[in-house]
Amino acid sequence: MPQRILNEDWEDYDNRKIRDGRDGRFFSCEEKWEVDYLVAKIKKHKSNSDQEIRNAIDACCKTVPAPRPRKQFVECVMSKL
Repeated sequence: MPQRILNEDWEDYDNRKIRDGRDGRFFSCEEKWEVDYLVAKIKKHKSNSDQEIRNAIDACCKTVPAPRPRKQFVECVMSKL
């Protein structure tokens, strides 16, 4: 399941990160728009509620140290759902 999400088009995410002067390969828990973006990506594939997904994201924010590689972070979130 994480691969389906990771293999999707992340171009809009990457472009916004570049505009902000940051590296799109890393996920930032501190940016609300990034959390919202990941929630929306996961909702396309899973029937979990927004809150369940946010709880999984919060848990991974606490266990995956920054800088958080996108692949590792998404795999962590999906393992918690």
